[in-house]
Amino acid sequence: MALSFHYKGKLKNAPSLPFLVEELEDICHVFDWKIKVYNNIFPKNTFADPVNDENYGIMFTPPSSDPVSFVFDSEGRVIQPWLRDILKKTQDGEIKVITIQLNVDDASSDPIVSEQNEAFDPASILYSVHVKMPSSSAEIYVKVVELLRYLSQKYLEDFTIKDETNYWGSGDVTILKDDSTAINVIVERFQELLGREPIKDPKDFIRLLKKLNREIKRESDKPDKKSEE
Repeated sequence: MALSFHYKGKLKNAPSLPFLVEELEDICHVFDWKIKVYNNIFPKNTFADPVNDENYGIMFTPPSSDPVSFVFDSEGRVIQPWLRDILKKTQDGEIKVITIQLNVDDASSDPIVSEQNEAFDPASILYSVHVKMPSSSAEIYVKVVELLRYLSQKYLEDFTIKDETNYWGSGDVTILKDDSTAINVIVERFQELLGREPIKDPKDFIRLLKKLNREIKRESDKPDKKSEE
């Protein structure tokens, strides 16, 4: 089962962009996640209307995951930057849909391929970010979703998310995979640390992540009692 969610939103205010970019750079450095930084400040620290062709913000990619976008257009709306280039070439409001049908019960049959043009609303895909990763990446999924929860509350408005796993709404890690022991340890330890050390600024959040990683590593380095027996 793939783990996936979709989200959309808007930056609360233009001057906060460099702080968001800097904070995400630090967090991704802790996790060793790949990042791509676009313009990290809006001209004159204000949104621009009408929309121009520039991208602002940062995108990060955890292992085995689709990119997670905190990239914005000049009006401050979250976008998928790679889709922007594609949609620029599709000005007629149509997209080609290719359907492939394959009979899995007949190994000798050829696939049936059909093509057709369908009308679509570019905004429905440009301003909705889709992130998917394999079920084996459940621990990373929890980290990404909790990071998204934190950053959306701090920096975004008009934020909505549809979590196909329902982890966002329930906080129940058992729905992500059957063996959820490692994820439970992360969540419980993270909540425990939050209770003892409230986050007051970005430095506190970075310090908390580093401490969480150290404690989890200490637990994983301990000898397995079952193996000793």
